[in-house]
Amino acid sequence: MTHLDTVRLSAPAVYTAAGTDPATLWEALVAGKDTSSPCEHLAGPWPPLRNAFLVDDPDAATLGVHRRVLRTSEKQARMALYGARLALAGPAADGPVGGPDWGLYLGLPTVDEELLRFDALERLHKVAGQPGEVAALYGREILPFSGLSHLNSTAAAHISAAFGLMGAMAAYSPFSDAGLQALIDGVLSVAEGENEAAVIGAVSPKVHPLLFAQYEHLGWNGAVPGEGSAFLLARRTRAGDAAPGVRPAGYGRAFGAGADAGANAGEDDRADAIAEAVQAALEMADTDADGIGWVLPDAVWTTSAERAQNAALNRVFAQAAHPPVVCTSVRATGVLGPAHPLAHTVLALTGLATGRRLAAEGGTVREEELPVPRALVLACGVRGQACAVVLEGVGT
Repeated sequence: MTHLDTVRLSAPAVYTAAGTDPATLWEALVAGKDTSSPCEHLAGPWPPLRNAFLVDDPDAATLGVHRRVLRTSEKQARMALYGARLALAGPAADGPVGGPDWGLYLGLPTVDEELLRFDALERLHKVAGQPGEVAALYGREILPFSGLSHLNSTAAAHISAAFGLMGAMAAYSPFSDAGLQALIDGVLSVAEGENEAAVIGAVSPKVHPLLFAQYEHLGWNGAVPGEGSAFLLARRTRAGDAAPGVRPAGYGRAFGAGADAGANAGEDDRADAIAEAVQAALEMADTDADGIGWVLPDAVWTTSAERAQNAALNRVFAQAAHPPVVCTSVRATGVLGPAHPLAHTVLALTGLATGRRLAAEGGTVREEELPVPRALVLACGVRGQACAVVLEGVGT
């Protein structure tokens, strides 16, 4: 039997355009601070965007590793390692880190430079001077998010080596549900006794021309991309530990039709799947729609997924006496892919610890009292995956 009440979440950390601290991200949202920056590539700006939410590529000194590590890793892996260091090298880690019972669960993107098939090289040569045609050719010839390269192995290897994580591990990719999949399974590994503690994190894709081609192929709605990572720690409670904290109270996973199922049918099936995942999470948490004080939906970047998520939330909370407020971090981070639901988890941990929440209204975000110590975090994968997690404050 799974005992989620034996798990506590701590050491929240983010690395985004808004900064390297959850409190800084919170403040940037309330202040309405513009944290984007000009985005240019060899082929020019990401069409049609001039700005994106970028982060600096961490160097060896920042990462605390030998410079040789930088030769064997992509920027995503370095963002992931930095996120892990922010969580685990600080006081929030609460004691020694690492050992045979410490696991690692990662949500990873798979956008990377990819080779074209040989029979497409001649067509590439013909359009080489036309960036738009090159992007379209890549979008047609390369399966979406197929350029995995060595990101999975290097991100996991560098993090586990840096912190001595030798327990059970798993990596999930490539869409936004990967971050919550990592959170759910990392928590379960602790609740079921497989690990004493689990480091859980996710990283965004790096902003790259190929990312635009693949986003567009999947139905991009114009949402501004962002870079960054988010990490936290799931740990088994110690005997007699009654300290305040946050626990995962329930979760749900489901799958609806993907983008190829037809617009209306696909959206209806997706909405059903999202609603099913949310209901499962509420039931496991032994609560209902009125027991949720804050909803942090996924930062979806396709129109169909956005409509499906909105329809599902309207359905679940239609009868709530006091519908929870909804807010995302997109204004200060951009869309972070797999890292976005975990960035929202970090915000939820911050809110639950302080009894506050963020509410979006028009073009502003305000801070207000959290009426119920529970938050719902969602992830909606672009192919129809749905994950929901209920987080609950304990003794706060």
